[in-house]
Amino acid sequence: MEVIKISRISPEIVNVYTTSTVVQDLSAGGIAVGAADTTATFSSQRKSCLIYNAGPNQLHINFDAVATTQNFIIPALDALQIVFPVTVIHFICAAGQTATVWLLGER
Repeated sequence: MEVIKISRISPEIVNVYTTSTVVQDLSAGGIAVGAADTTATFSSQRKSCLIYNAGPNQLHINFDAVATTQNFIIPALDALQIVFPVTVIHFICAAGQTATVWLLGER
């Protein structure tokens, strides 16, 4: 499987998210992800979200369905901005690996 490189997180994007009053932060201390499906659920549908993988390993994401290691990859220390409606995000790492996710969603 080819790893798709995601550009580093932009300070401008972080500033927009962290100064907005319409943001829900689900990451209070980071979301621990391991080899079992881990979900993050917003209190209501968000029009966009910012996902940051603080590492130390890559993780896989899926929306509204259980994540597998065949799903989209976010490498360690990279971010992904999703610009479509989302309520539930699923995460998983390969067997024996872990990662920490920071997640902000905009109403």
